[in-house]
Amino acid sequence: MDSSERIQTLQQHIENSIRALFENREPRSLYRPMAHLLRSGGKRIRPMLLLLSAEAVGGDAYTCLPAAVAIELLHTFTLVHDDIMDHDNMRRGQPTVHVQWDEPTAILAGDGLVTMAYQKLLQTEHEQLIPVIKLFTEGLLVLCEGQALDKTFENQASVTLDEYLNMIYKKTAKLLEVSCEMGVILGNGTQKEAKSLRGFAKELGMAFQIQDDLLDLISEETVFGKPRGSDLIQKKQTCLTIHFEHSATSDQKKYYRRLFQKDRLSEADIHTIQQLFNETGTLQNTRNMVTQRVERAIRCLLKLKAGESRNILESFAVKIRDRVM
Repeated sequence: MDSSERIQTLQQHIENSIRALFENREPRSLYRPMAHLLRSGGKRIRPMLLLLSAEAVGGDAYTCLPAAVAIELLHTFTLVHDDIMDHDNMRRGQPTVHVQWDEPTAILAGDGLVTMAYQKLLQTEHEQLIPVIKLFTEGLLVLCEGQALDKTFENQASVTLDEYLNMIYKKTAKLLEVSCEMGVILGNGTQKEAKSLRGFAKELGMAFQIQDDLLDLISEETVFGKPRGSDLIQKKQTCLTIHFEHSATSDQKKYYRRLFQKDRLSEADIHTIQQLFNETGTLQNTRNMVTQRVERAIRCLLKLKAGESRNILESFAVKIRDRVM
C-alpha cells in the first residue's frame, strides 16, 4: 500500500467513525446541528496526526481511533463557537451552524460536541489514558486562551509579532501538538520521540495559521470556503497587518488605515489592501514565514525512525508550504 492509499484508508476509518456517532440520534434538533460541519468535509488533519504519530513510534493506529475522533470533535466544537464570536456566515462552503439554525442552537451544538469528544476519548483502551485525558484537557484550555487573545487583539491599537505568535500557538498549534503527543503516548513511544513530534506539530501548526491568514486575503471565496478578506472585515490583527505597519511608508499607512477603519469593506477595498501588502513585501514575507516554519517541522521529523508514517507526516508539511507559493 503506497502513502496515498494509506492516507485514504485512515481517513475513511475516521469518516466512518464520525458518521456512526450521529446515526439515529435523537433529538434531531441537537444532533443535526452538531453533525453539520462534520458532514461538510474538512481536512481531518488533527486526527490524522494522532494516528500517524502513533504509527511512527511503532503503535497501532486502529486502537487510537476513538482518541482521533475525539480530537476532531473537539476541533469542530471550537469552529462552531468561533463562527458565532466572529460573526462568520460561511464555513467550508456551507452556512455556519448559527446561520443555518440560530445562535442558541449553535451554542448547544458546540457544548454537545465537546461533551461527545470526552465521551469518545474515554472509549480509548490504554493504561496511560489518564495522562492522555490531562493532555487533552490542557489543550482545550490553552485553545480557549488563544481565542480570548484573538478577540482582545481586535480592540488593541497595535500587536507585536511576539504577541501574535503566542496567540496563534495557543489558538491553532497547541491542538496539533496535543494530537501528536497523544499519538505518541497511545503508541507507547519514548520521551525523545514525543519531543520530536511536539516540535514538528508546533511548527506545522504555526505555519498552518500563518498560511490561513495569507489565504484569507489572496484566495477566492470558492477556494477558501468563506468571504475573502474576512480577517480584515473583522478587524483582526494578523502577521500581515503587523508586518505592514513596520514596513509601510507613512502615506501607505494613512491610506490603509482609512480603509481599515471603514464600517464595511468592499471587494475593491480588499483588493487595494492586497496591493498595498504586495508593494511593501508583506505578502512575500508571510510566504517566507510559512516556508521557514515548514522547514523546521521537517527537521524535527528527521529525528524519528524512517518509515511510511514519517514520510506521510512530511508530506502534510510540504502541502502546506506549496499552497502559498
